[in-house]
Amino acid sequence: MTNTGKGFVNVSATAGAAFSTPIAARGAALGDLNNDGQLDAVVSVLDDAPVILKNAGTSHHWLGIELIGTKSNRNGIGARVTVTDATGKKQIFDAGTAGSYLSSNDPRIVVGLGNAKAVRSVEVRWPSGRVQTIPTPAIDQYMRITEPRI
Repeated sequence: MTNTGKGFVNVSATAGAAFSTPIAARGAALGDLNNDGQLDAVVSVLDDAPVILKNAGTSHHWLGIELIGTKSNRNGIGARVTVTDATGKKQIFDAGTAGSYLSSNDPRIVVGLGNAKAVRSVEVRWPSGRVQTIPTPAIDQYMRITEPRI
């Protein structure tokens, strides 16, 4: 389905071969398989190979965040991440991998920035209670944030 702003339109017939054949599937995992800032999907199919759906969508700005816990768990699961773009717009994410049936999503956070040309700050509230702020990170790439040991 695609959102036209006035409603939704079924685009399955033009979305590719994966959408033209009915399948029996039980799980889906989301992640950026090719590190381009667009989330792709892998669908588990019963008695067959998985279906890989590569996202070839828009080319807006983005920021990828990989959390590395030191006192908190290694992937920072449970951390709350607030990204403030150059216009002051805030987006809030809770780090986790929960997904579909017997599936685990990419633990990295991908932040869609639309037309925003910069990020003012990234704030991470770690499960340990620590709060960390990274000012003006570069966009259109992945960054690694390691929890401070102090």
